[in-house]
Amino acid sequence: MVLYLIIFFILGSAVGSFLNVVIDRTTRGETIMGRSYCDYCKAQLGTFDLVPLLSFAVLRAKCRYCKKPLSWQYPIVETITAILFAVSFWYLAESGNFDLITSFYILFLVSTVVVVAVVDWKFSLIPTTFVFAAAIVSLFYNYFFLSSAVFIENIMAAFGAGLFFLIIVVATRGRGMGQGDIVLAFLMGIVLGIRGVLVAVFLAFFLGALFSLILIAIRRKKFGQTVPFAPFLVAGFLIALFWGELVLSWYTRALL
Repeated sequence: MVLYLIIFFILGSAVGSFLNVVIDRTTRGETIMGRSYCDYCKAQLGTFDLVPLLSFAVLRAKCRYCKKPLSWQYPIVETITAILFAVSFWYLAESGNFDLITSFYILFLVSTVVVVAVVDWKFSLIPTTFVFAAAIVSLFYNYFFLSSAVFIENIMAAFGAGLFFLIIVVATRGRGMGQGDIVLAFLMGIVLGIRGVLVAVFLAFFLGALFSLILIAIRRKKFGQTVPFAPFLVAGFLIALFWGELVLSWYTRALL
């Protein structure tokens, strides 16, 4: 088990390195193909400049060529993706779903929501193209690999979650939520089902409110100012995906 966790951690760090390229280039309207380069001096990066996590540490967070500081986004995304890949393996192994198709599906979802969260955090913009792609993949997975009852439930959860956020967007005239949150909520419903999406949405609002209060307390934000919400939706989604039933069980016992 430990060996596989290490393998998935390393794999996740490598995928995280690629996700950094996707995040940076798609937001600049560039193709994700081609050699990586320094954002400052445009020098093409060699193999040893691109080793996940290690290169950043060895180069002391500076470009080898122009010595400009590198963004901390790179090791953070690589580390988070590595951890999530290891957690994904643990989840798949513990649930008895460690087959090739399900594994690729879960890792694809994890990779997609990491991109969504980081892009929204940086630019207050949800890349809906990625979310739509993940929703389509999830629909096909649910149709072919889940029972009819679960498929129908997940469709209902998707439309219910999307409608909930649509109401918020309309009620706040787009100031409280954006249209991208509707699409992301739809994806969450398809993947998680009714029980799971309720947990995810509750956790997203709780974590978002807690984070906002902390920012206000340290005077980084004022009442009425907004923060990107997709990172909290993604956090709620991932917690519900891996530990949703555990959270529901804990919450039920706390109420009784």
